[in-house]
Amino acid sequence: MNKKLLIAIAVLLPLFSPGQSLKMGEISQEEFDLKEVSYEPGASAACLVAFGDSRIFNGTLETQYFYRVKILTEAGKEHADIRIRYYSGTGNVENLSGIKAQITNLEGGKPVVTKLDKDDFFDVDLGDGLKELRISFPNAQVGSILEYSYKKGDKNIEFLDGWTFQRSAPVLFSKYQIKIPEHLEYKTIGQGANLFSKSERTSEYGTFSWTLRDLYSLKEEPYMKNYRDYMDRVEFQLSRYMSGSGSGYSGGPEWTDFLNSWEKLGDELIAYYTTKGFYRGNPIEREILSVDMSGGTEQEKAKAAYYYVRDNFVNEGSDWIYTDQTLPQLLKSKKGAPGELILAYMGILKSLGIECNPVLIGSKGYGRSEIVPFPFLNQFDEILLLATLDGQQQFLDLSDPLAPFGYVDLDKHVSAGLLLQKNASKLIEIDIKHASNKLVFSSIALDPETGELVMDNAIRNTHYEGLAYAHRIKSLKDENKPMEDLFKQTYEAFEIRNVSVNDQLEDKNTVSIQFQSVMKDAAAQDMLVFNPLQISEFAKNPFTQDFRVFPVDFEYTFRETYTANVAIPAGYVLDDYPTNEMITIPGSPIGFTYQTENLGELVKITAKFEVRSPLIQPESYGDLKFFMESVASKLASPVILKKTGTL
Repeated sequence: MNKKLLIAIAVLLPLFSPGQSLKMGEISQEEFDLKEVSYEPGASAACLVAFGDSRIFNGTLETQYFYRVKILTEAGKEHADIRIRYYSGTGNVENLSGIKAQITNLEGGKPVVTKLDKDDFFDVDLGDGLKELRISFPNAQVGSILEYSYKKGDKNIEFLDGWTFQRSAPVLFSKYQIKIPEHLEYKTIGQGANLFSKSERTSEYGTFSWTLRDLYSLKEEPYMKNYRDYMDRVEFQLSRYMSGSGSGYSGGPEWTDFLNSWEKLGDELIAYYTTKGFYRGNPIEREILSVDMSGGTEQEKAKAAYYYVRDNFVNEGSDWIYTDQTLPQLLKSKKGAPGELILAYMGILKSLGIECNPVLIGSKGYGRSEIVPFPFLNQFDEILLLATLDGQQQFLDLSDPLAPFGYVDLDKHVSAGLLLQKNASKLIEIDIKHASNKLVFSSIALDPETGELVMDNAIRNTHYEGLAYAHRIKSLKDENKPMEDLFKQTYEAFEIRNVSVNDQLEDKNTVSIQFQSVMKDAAAQDMLVFNPLQISEFAKNPFTQDFRVFPVDFEYTFRETYTANVAIPAGYVLDDYPTNEMITIPGSPIGFTYQTENLGELVKITAKFEVRSPLIQPESYGDLKFFMESVASKLASPVILKKTGTL
């Protein structure tokens, strides 16, 4: 089953409001005159109008789409190639019709319109039921205004995709309206800060509309890979429908509920997994599982089963809540998607008498920042396992082939999920506990024999910090690259030597690394200038743009502590070093301290960077940018040792 890619954006400013026409060819003088988007200078194109109008006829959702786009720079010509993806399936589930397009250029100050014909439209089969309509606008140039419209029919009226208000170019005007028939009742699912705080809404005679103006374009931003979760959009889930002619004395139609309860929805999934064999009541055959899991505590049994599945099965395919294989097929093939492996793991634990149940979640990046509090299945895409081990509940996962027992993939660190229990399925909170830290200790001294400045570095990474290093190390090994490449980019002016790795993730949740960074011919210099803490990735500010569209997401809470002991060589004096500092931003979601102690023959430097709340909203971006600039400046500050000429 294919996941739908949803796109998100979180901030807008109402700065530009042209007189929009929703009809093709009715272009205003203001739109012809537009040379630049005032709130997003440098944008290569602008979506002047985006409009959708939906109605339900004879069990089909019909939506009329209309877009007007202006090319503002040479780079904006890429917007002249339009791609519209839809799911046809085996029964023509979605279809496109009524396609019209035209391009308008100013020649001698007068608009010249070129209408596209059938040769400019292409329908491409992408496989697995997906198709793509492609529109190629001829003679596109800076100043061109592109317009296109089409109608999409969708036979699925249980869950309506609705409307996403943002696009790859800034959107000056985006409106969606839908007419709901009297015999159907839908739950409206809204998402996005702008939708709730700045949209213009109307509701009249069964027609509902939302309008947003002056939206920023979609752009990649540092520390936000799950931007789809912060989109401004509306969707609809069928709640109940009017059917029949009634009974008894009433004689009128009756409302029938369509939405199941959480309990019924859960039972349907349990029945599905049962038919696939994942709810095991009998022991797994000894010849299939060549490991003894009969003794020890429940924690020890669960751990042994986890490592058996992780290390003996190939993890491949997309994570999803449905399975392509039965449990016997999976045990035989020894390969499967993460969801299949988690359910197989559940089957093994149940056969050992361990209480455990699946938890459906909407993973990060799937398009929803918060769970919808009424029961529809489309909001879930991945599976966790909740087990009771020796009286303690623990979330378990098998998404990452390198992760030790007890680790849950970061994309599954969400606030809530649907616990599947027979006749008792319900929403539960999800709180994954961990202590992800990085400890760095550096001992820095001038070697009198070689004349080299030698930094002996030791790094201790715990939990997810350690797992991140484990992936980097594996990548280097797979590519037959030296371990020195772990630090080459960080220590550009230094030579990296003697890298050793001690991976104890499974036993102690740590990955420790020791290495030397060496400045050659240091003794020949009158002044030694070096950064004792340059290993920190925050020695450069990742936030350089003027404004922020999406929240900043550090993914998880963590602490990094750096300690450097600098020995003052004979014949040198300490000329300069960074001063102490302690900073944070309002609300203290993030903090930084820097301390220097001059102990005579030794200078001790300690810095601590701590993320206490990993999600920082765009309205705090100005404070965060200034904070990170201060952190980067301090972490990049050098220690300066000056030669005195006397030994």
